[in-house]
Amino acid sequence: MSVPPLRILLVEDDQDDFILVRDALRELKNAQLTLEWVENPAEAIEQMASQAHDVCLLDYQLGAFTGLELMLEARRRGARLPVILLTGHSDPELDRQALEAGAADFLVKSQMTPVLLERSIRYSVQHARTLEALRRSRSS
Repeated sequence: MSVPPLRILLVEDDQDDFILVRDALRELKNAQLTLEWVENPAEAIEQMASQAHDVCLLDYQLGAFTGLELMLEARRRGARLPVILLTGHSDPELDRQALEAGAADFLVKSQMTPVLLERSIRYSVQHARTLEALRRSRSS
């Protein structure tokens, strides 16, 4: 029985950063995954709420919006997928805000390696699956 590929949504408005993430994921030779890239904040919210992905990699700065604002709006629309916030700057205050807002992790792009990204995705997805199983067992 084969395991379905991990479905990753990347919300990023900078093509260079998209390439950085895409290439990091391509280095994971044994990983079965699909990557969908969205640049537009409105489309990102729709995709996050669609339940079509296992995890979202969300850029912090998206034009007039922040990743935290998008994540919160997607949650209001029913999104349950884990969100890993990506940023260009190391900022402990932003890290704290991301955690309080419900982000699964917070990664600085300049410090991101394929191994770190893969581990963050794996842990975030497993944690979300465990929480969903717990939620279902409590409602039955």
